Amino acid sequence: MDSQHPSGTAEPAAPAEHALPRISVQSLIGPDGIAGPERFQELLRAASRQCRRLVDCERVRIWVARSGGRRLVTRDFPEGGGPPREVRIGRGEGLAGWVMMEGAALRLAPEDPRPPELVGDGHPGTSALVLPLFRRGEPFGAIECLGKRDGTFTAADFDRLEVAAEGVAFALDYALLSQEIERRALEKDVLLELTRRLAAPFELEEVVEAIFTGLRQVVDFDAAAVYLVARGTEVLELVSEHGYPEGSESAFDLQIGQGIVGWVAKSGEPVIVPDVSADRRYVAARSSTRSEIAAPLMVDGRVVGVFNLESDHVDTYHDGHLELLLAFASQAALAVERARTARDRVERRRLEKELAIARDIQQSFLPASAPRVPGFDLAGTSISHDQVGGDYYDFITISETRIGLAIADVSGKGIPAALLMAGFRMSLLAEIRNEFAIRAVMRKVNQLLHESTERDRFVTAFYGVLDWRNGVLIFSNAGHNPPLLLRADGTKEELTDGGVALGVLEDARYEERPLAVEHGDVVVLYTDGVSEAENAEGEQFGPERIERIVRAHPAHNARELTQDIVAAVLDWAGERGLNDDLTLLILRKLPRPA
Repeated sequence: MDSQHPSGTAEPAAPAEHALPRISVQSLIGPDGIAGPERFQELLRAASRQCRRLVDCERVRIWVARSGGRRLVTRDFPEGGGPPREVRIGRGEGLAGWVMMEGAALRLAPEDPRPPELVGDGHPGTSALVLPLFRRGEPFGAIECLGKRDGTFTAADFDRLEVAAEGVAFALDYALLSQEIERRALEKDVLLELTRRLAAPFELEEVVEAIFTGLRQVVDFDAAAVYLVARGTEVLELVSEHGYPEGSESAFDLQIGQGIVGWVAKSGEPVIVPDVSADRRYVAARSSTRSEIAAPLMVDGRVVGVFNLESDHVDTYHDGHLELLLAFASQAALAVERARTARDRVERRRLEKELAIARDIQQSFLPASAPRVPGFDLAGTSISHDQVGGDYYDFITISETRIGLAIADVSGKGIPAALLMAGFRMSLLAEIRNEFAIRAVMRKVNQLLHESTERDRFVTAFYGVLDWRNGVLIFSNAGHNPPLLLRADGTKEELTDGGVALGVLEDARYEERPLAVEHGDVVVLYTDGVSEAENAEGEQFGPERIERIVRAHPAHNARELTQDIVAAVLDWAGERGLNDDLTLLILRKLPRPA
């Protein structure tokens, strides 16, 4: 085994007249120079073919160190033609890696032992001649010749290959330099075009697609995704993706700090992962992914999103790719944030418009005024905590001498609660028209709600029918805040008879109870937005204060009593305001005439 130039014991060099001609640099480069990866591949094919003829061997591989990478790359060219196969090894692995690390040639016979410092693949089991390729005094590649056809490589083969290596090194150096110049020019043009395009107002999706289009011109990737950090949460929102299979959606549900993308979002640092199988942070979205690169989108020092590229090859990305991706990220971050802000503004306006429509519809469900009932005084009011709410009250004509009184509170807030309230109202009115028995009405409404709502949704409701001619209120309470019956003689009662909240149990049964209402009696129906309103210390308003207000104003009519209670609740809540919808319905039997 020789690890330097063959010593004097090796065979002498062949006479010059029998040597193959020296490899011409121009024959490798060609008249058109180097233009792109296809031309570079042809250069490697031509150099491999000439080296194989020069030393009469079975196989030649020309290895080149990747710029900024940690590996050597070569292409195996089949003797009979056909597409080449790319092969990669670690920078210090194999015969080529050993030669580059040592900066010295290596000549092996089949029977020679394996070099003790050799890393990775061992002795190839055949004769080998490997020479480093130098650029400005530093090794940047290697020529590996395997399988001498007539035995072992000679000193003459070494001399021939050494001379040829100078031409191959020069051609490769020229090719790599040309490629680097062209790559830099292309990157500059792509970045300028991206800057020009992103200066125009775009929808968020259009901005992301413009970024992908530019990136694909200068970086190879098999899959790509852009995430944005959802404002006010720890969730990463997928904006766009390319190259991921159907059914991989669950892999995109990431929190900040989760996965490689989440790590970048949390740390604000870019990352190159040469082998995802060796990185515990990786969340598998594609079974074919082998390497990954991710960079943050930064605006004013905060992370607003993450770029992520994936490749089907190990160690695809190096520092040059990261530098380029960061340049794209810096160009894209402001455009993405600007587009997202514009999208949020449009969405907010759309939502405000929809809420205004919903509010108008909901207000139309509430009675415009209380009906006039002989011997009784009625009033009601409702104040939504949000633009739309989940509270409801109504006066429903049953017959000439009967009127229905309803108050309800839907679980939750906002539009979902308003939609459920609308469904409850429709069901209640439909069943009231079909049934006169209160318990039957409540049972049917409960079944309808149970069939049509989620299990965590329900409605508390109180429904009663006032027979004003006989002074009787027949009612059923479905889990609602117990209305207060405040008697003229100073006694009180909470109206609790009925059953559980509507929509909770499919086969729930409800009781109904008749109640005599005497002259001067007041019945106060309310939602928990009244009784559970809190002051600055967190103390609740409570039903006792409702009673005290009514007792303090015996001469006030129903409308005035609702105003008294609302004013007291708002004063109680103070600057913190209401934390829920507030709804009141008051029934007052007029005092006996003098």
